[in-house]
Amino acid sequence: MGLKKFIIKKHLISEGRHFFTNFSAFVSILGVSIGVAALIVVLSVTSGFQKAYQEKILSHSGQIFVRKYGGLDNYRDDIEKIKSIKGIIGATPMTYYQILISSENGDRGAQMKGIDADTIGTVADINSMLSPKDALSKLKKSEKPSVFLGSALAESLRLKVSDNVTITFPFDKDGRVSSFPKVITFEIVGIVNTGMYDFDNNYLYISLIDAHRLFDTEGKVKGIEVKIENIKDVDSISTDIKLKLGNYPYVVSTFKEMYSNLFRSLQYQKFFIGLVMIIIIILASFSIIGTLLIFVTEKEKDIALLKAMGVSKLELTKLFMFEGGMIGLLGILIGILIAFLILFGISSINIELNPDIYNITYIPISINLLEFVSVILITLFISILSTIYPALKAATLNPADGILGRSINR
Repeated sequence: MGLKKFIIKKHLISEGRHFFTNFSAFVSILGVSIGVAALIVVLSVTSGFQKAYQEKILSHSGQIFVRKYGGLDNYRDDIEKIKSIKGIIGATPMTYYQILISSENGDRGAQMKGIDADTIGTVADINSMLSPKDALSKLKKSEKPSVFLGSALAESLRLKVSDNVTITFPFDKDGRVSSFPKVITFEIVGIVNTGMYDFDNNYLYISLIDAHRLFDTEGKVKGIEVKIENIKDVDSISTDIKLKLGNYPYVVSTFKEMYSNLFRSLQYQKFFIGLVMIIIIILASFSIIGTLLIFVTEKEKDIALLKAMGVSKLELTKLFMFEGGMIGLLGILIGILIAFLILFGISSINIELNPDIYNITYIPISINLLEFVSVILITLFISILSTIYPALKAATLNPADGILGRSINR
């Protein structure tokens, strides 16, 4: 270790070293720092979006969706079978229709979802999204057709609680275009704000009782939403449901499959942006190579003397690799500090986003420990790898050439 300290002193903190050598080392450290900081920030923000979208989706609906070709006509029995599976904590029936909603301020196409007021709370955190808070009980007890509107949908049509809206059902109960579409007036008894713009701008909700009455479909629904205890078990429990109910004509899907386009696009973004950041780190490693080559050229006499004193090629190679690794490690530590300062600033400032584009109104941040450690290890590996050529260059220096001042690069 004493020999290593001697070389580090000669190469990193020696007062006799040229300005350009110091500047090259500074640039190397800065390049690694910027690459590490950028990679950590990008991965943290992308992971934050994934986590935020997942939380918003799961607060609005189930984690597993059960459907059946032709509809579920014995859904109560199916729910009992599903709830008997270990790890499931809730299940609720639902149905949905494509509708046209009309008010004095305009018309909009939307998706109407029929929900069971008694069991929806076992799957979705509906009460925390509703305004007013007693809206669910009003939907359940109302004697006339009642509806919840998504907050963005209500805002676009300038509607509020207690207003009436006209809803046209262009399709019959079998999904075929109706020659005589139903046109019904509903009272708005609640506004739903899920925090996901796509949901809030396109969904409205009626009670399952009203849905059955409107279409004469008592005892039949289009699907069952299921909530599980541990989200990590979603795939295995989905398989258990398939085994319990049978495959065809049942279709069992997880939320990752239902919203696969969203999560896949986020995963692709994370991969390609991360790849670009790693390329930046690799480019920074070339600066480490240049810095070490300058070190070798500048200190070739010292290296020659050490070799003349009996220091082996392997020891010299290890020493220069250690020195390059220290440059990389210093760059990593500074990069981590910069990244955390940036992430702290983002979370403190609370930068607003356009929900029309991003579906949420803020920049979410989530630091994934595995990704964080991977960034450190990959950067350290690249830094050490970049030292091999300069280290071998120093190790192969002829002592006589070095002592006599004949350049290593000749």
